[in-house]
Amino acid sequence: MNPAPATHSKRSLPPAISLGLLAASLILAIAVVVLVVKVHRLGAQVADTQKQLTQAKAEASQAQSQLRTDQTRLADLQTQLQKSQSQASDLQTQLDKAKDATTQLQTQLDRSNTQMADLQSRLDKSQAQSADLQVQVDQTTAGSRQLLTQLDEAKIQAMDLGSRLQKAESDLAQLQPLLLKARHLPVTTSLEKIRGRFTLHINNLNPQPLSVDITATGPEARAQSSVIGGGGTLNVEKLAAGEKVVIASEGYDPVNVTVQ
Repeated sequence: MNPAPATHSKRSLPPAISLGLLAASLILAIAVVVLVVKVHRLGAQVADTQKQLTQAKAEASQAQSQLRTDQTRLADLQTQLQKSQSQASDLQTQLDKAKDATTQLQTQLDRSNTQMADLQSRLDKSQAQSADLQVQVDQTTAGSRQLLTQLDEAKIQAMDLGSRLQKAESDLAQLQPLLLKARHLPVTTSLEKIRGRFTLHINNLNPQPLSVDITATGPEARAQSSVIGGGGTLNVEKLAAGEKVVIASEGYDPVNVTVQ
């Protein structure tokens, strides 16, 4: 009798399992690359948003020093800017969380690669390790979906922040003409010539008294401070032709009059 052929005890990894593991690794690597690209794009958008916010804050600070006579409107504008700063801070916090999630995702991917190497050398535990690897892949996929949701929310908040900044700039542009009008000294002037000398009549257009400082430059330079009653008139007498008179009052732009 011929001896029976010897059977080989060596087993090879089933093709289906090898292909499944390879496909899972490839999908996971593609997902990581896509997430890294989106995180970098989001970083650029956040940097641009922060730059716009810095510019808006500077403009709001300049407007605050000029619009002292319109405190109610300025307080409302300041509140909007503070809300914008708070939203920018929240956006930065969410971006930091997204970066941390990406790092964790990379760590899980490295761990999966190590486990796949161990799977090749431990054929007797292939099924248990495959199941554990599948669980980790599912967790990684769930984390990727959550990260994409957070990135979408961050983009929406960035767009809302840009809209608020544009509104703040528009409000500042509308307040500028009001500021110029508010600084105009509410007086009218007229000159009257009497016996070779001139008298300057200064009329207060406001119903309230107005404090003024008057400076005359010329051969007889002089200065005086007076209070013009509401709707009243102040006369500056004995002015010579060619003299220049400056009428100033706190909070208003000065008025210059040339005697002629």
